[in-house]
Amino acid sequence: MKTLSIDKYSLLNAVSALTVLFIIFLFAMNQTAYGAGSSSQYRSSDERREKANTYFKEGERLQEMKKYKEASRKYKRAVDIDSDYAEAWSNLGYSYRKQGKFDWAVHAYKKAIKLKPGLAEAHEYLGEAYAEMGKFDKAARELQILRELGSDEAGELEEFIEKTKAKNS
Repeated sequence: MKTLSIDKYSLLNAVSALTVLFIIFLFAMNQTAYGAGSSSQYRSSDERREKANTYFKEGERLQEMKKYKEASRKYKRAVDIDSDYAEAWSNLGYSYRKQGKFDWAVHAYKKAIKLKPGLAEAHEYLGEAYAEMGKFDKAARELQILRELGSDEAGELEEFIEKTKAKNS
């Protein structure tokens, strides 16, 4: 019967080589997992928007059924795919607001407005969020912006602010 003898130096080299291979393997797996679902997998902004729009439409459908938590997940997925999708950010804010997550809603509305300053619905919804938070001065600023934009939403926001003020009095 033959016995295999390995000196310490050879064993150390073998273990070191296996360790390096294992680290490379883990790094490769991490990159693959990170890339799955990231916007970098889409070749163009049109492809990103098309994919994001699939989730956006699902979010709208759920929102119409007043399933705001589920809708917010779809809108969040849409903005994860296409972070420049202002309407998805606005609807994400709406679904958060309907869940009572006002700080998250404000963040989403501000992101929508930063991307598309003339997006009237985002200004209206941000104003409504501020009113619901009791921040009527900020709600009034959003109302003024809507008036400057010449938006029909200005009347809706003004009515919402007055109703909210009356309810809080």
